[in-house]
Amino acid sequence: MMRRNFLRGLTVLLSVHWGALATAATPINAENTTLRPAVNQFMRSYANKLAKQLGPETRVEYTVSVLEAGAGDAICATPLKLNPKDAGQLSSRLNVQVSCGDAWSVYVPVDLAVFRPVVVAIKPIGPGSTIDSDDVQLAETDITQLFGQYLTDLDEAVNMSVKRSIPQGAAVISQQLVPPLMIRRGDVVVINAATSVIAVKMSGTALTDGRRGEQIRIKNQGSARVIEARVTGPGQVQTAM
Repeated sequence: MMRRNFLRGLTVLLSVHWGALATAATPINAENTTLRPAVNQFMRSYANKLAKQLGPETRVEYTVSVLEAGAGDAICATPLKLNPKDAGQLSSRLNVQVSCGDAWSVYVPVDLAVFRPVVVAIKPIGPGSTIDSDDVQLAETDITQLFGQYLTDLDEAVNMSVKRSIPQGAAVISQQLVPPLMIRRGDVVVINAATSVIAVKMSGTALTDGRRGEQIRIKNQGSARVIEARVTGPGQVQTAM
């Protein structure tokens, strides 16, 4: 059994745009039955397939760590099988299991960097701010270093409110955003109530803040009755008759 002593690294940079991610063990042809070329052949294919899964404009860089000289050149009498053990989740580290039948099996760590254009802040954005189109841009970013759901479309961020500060140059994460307030406490709003045959509009006063889709308390200005109504737009709420 080869001992796991990963002391040397071979850096390979690869820009790719297409291919589908496979996770099953991959046999390597007889001419590639030494460890070094087998792992590099496997990673070229793996990176290409990962890029296809993530879509156009994806760029993958990887660094393969191999066994120390001598051990890394060991010959296998049968085609090697390589299996990515951590392919279910995208991270900066992938461990590739390399097996020579029942003779030996080793894990080769691979450092991954996966670059995609994501939404980043052009300047610091404070909590409570509403994101403007001049506040964000798309920039190539290593998504393995991001925590949370990153955004790839500027429209997903513009006009959203910020829950906590976003530093300049940082990726905008969906968990940092909430829909903007459409109604504030004390605002005069239009109460819309309708059935299949009649529609009524009344004036009311908002007793709580509200975002689109939220239920808020409204005081009917005509009857002084307090009702629950759903926010449908700026200054507009909907309630049942």
